[in-house]
Amino acid sequence: MKRSSRDWKKRGNMRWKWRKKRIRRLKRARKANKM
Repeated sequence: MKRSSRDWKKRGNMRWKWRKKRIRRLKRARKANKM
């Protein structure tokens, strides 16, 4: 299946946001674990 570049950009953006959120959450969890 071929996707339009616009579709890919949208998907990349969503993934980026989701990834950032997850990284932030992981960092917070790590800090809590250390304490």
